[in-house]
Amino acid sequence: MNNKKVDWNNQLTKGMYELAILLLVSKKAMYGYEITKKLQQGTGMQLANGSIYPILRRLTNNGWIESYQEEHEGRSRKYYFSTKEGNRVLVERYEFMEELFGFITALKDGEDNV
Repeated sequence: MNNKKVDWNNQLTKGMYELAILLLVSKKAMYGYEITKKLQQGTGMQLANGSIYPILRRLTNNGWIESYQEEHEGRSRKYYFSTKEGNRVLVERYEFMEELFGFITALKDGEDNV
């Protein structure tokens, strides 16, 4: 794969991580490594284990997710879950992505009423 394609794919994927994380933690509380594995499965990218923590911090600082600590097999895990505001932002951003994808699809299909 050429570098420009890799750069574009990475940029697009990084822009989707917030939305994907909000989707994941709106369904159930998850810990960081678990979120990373889900993102890797969904994108096929080799996402470094620690690279989502700045995103999780940003989502927490925005009040869109919260966390709690829980012991699991003698180790402490930090679980993240969506707040009411996070769920509102999730719906808003998901609807925007649907509109954007619809627009791109219409352009691809050559629809005149775009």
